[in-house]
Amino acid sequence: MKENFLLITGGTGGHVIPAKNFANYLSNKNKNCTIITDKRGYKYFDNYNGKIYIISSSNLNGNLIFKIFGIFQILLGLIQSFIIIFILKPSHSISFGSYASFSPMLTCMLFKPIYKVKLYIHEQNSIIGRTNKFFLNFSNKLFLNFDIKSKINSKFKDKIFVVGSPENNFQKNNNISTKNSKTNFTIFISGGSQGSEFVSNFATNLIKIIDDEKIIKVKFIFQCSKHLIKKYEAELQNIKSPIILKDFFINVDEILANSNLAICRAGAGTIVDLINFKLPSILIPLPSSKDNHQFFNAEILAKHELAIIFDQNNDDLDKAKRHIYETYSNESKLESMNKKFDMIKVKNSNTLIYKLILNAN
Repeated sequence: MKENFLLITGGTGGHVIPAKNFANYLSNKNKNCTIITDKRGYKYFDNYNGKIYIISSSNLNGNLIFKIFGIFQILLGLIQSFIIIFILKPSHSISFGSYASFSPMLTCMLFKPIYKVKLYIHEQNSIIGRTNKFFLNFSNKLFLNFDIKSKINSKFKDKIFVVGSPENNFQKNNNISTKNSKTNFTIFISGGSQGSEFVSNFATNLIKIIDDEKIIKVKFIFQCSKHLIKKYEAELQNIKSPIILKDFFINVDEILANSNLAICRAGAGTIVDLINFKLPSILIPLPSSKDNHQFFNAEILAKHELAIIFDQNNDDLDKAKRHIYETYSNESKLESMNKKFDMIKVKNSNTLIYKLILNAN
């Protein structure tokens, strides 16, 4: 059967962006590639020219009425998936997780004996998501972003491969020391793909303290939700330090490459970027993340002393301030961080996944 790749994703940028990057890689190799996603995920495909199908999905959150409505959404997604996959006849289907992947993966599983479709899973987080876990028994291979093999049942050991996260082609490997310009020390603040009022409030209070103490010279690049822009513009109008405040930055790679420290959530994509750009950080895991996976993501950097983790329910501004001042002034610590970042191997994920798929049994 002709190679026909189907990439399944949805929900947040942490699930969608790796799928989009791998889709672009396949397209550049002139491979036939189709995306199935949901309405939430579709907004992240702004620079992808391949074929995309949008299906209905639901995470079944909320009260009884929302749950009943969610069940109908899932059933509709199953019907849509059945029609799409019946027509596509994929040879390889890769799930990048999220609840939006459930209906297409279930459909692929049903078609597996007919089309001989091979099923793959890519897990971005430090804990396997519930949808991916459900299909693990039926998958040919499990691709991991982080080395979490010890957390997975040993019966799956032969199908597990640590491959990293599919990335774009931007050159990201920086030397932390060359960025430590005290005349242009830059802190990047981001609430993640969904925005975060807590992170924005935390950062705003921190900015006020740092600006008032005048111990360091710092520039702030601040991403927050669109509906909160005016609120923070008003709160920060008397700040003397340079601040760029927007709801969206198209040049995030360039910003990360030139920043000295980040204040952010701990989604899988964020952790990968912090590693690739060798960027020290203050991480505030989302407490409501499934199975608390953002905390475990953050631990990957914290155990190497490359980040400090804050509990959202105990926002110690003084601790955060001290971490920023030390990152600004302690050159020996920065050099040590640089070596520790080098110890975290960055894989050529796109090529590795592609080769493992071609060599599938």
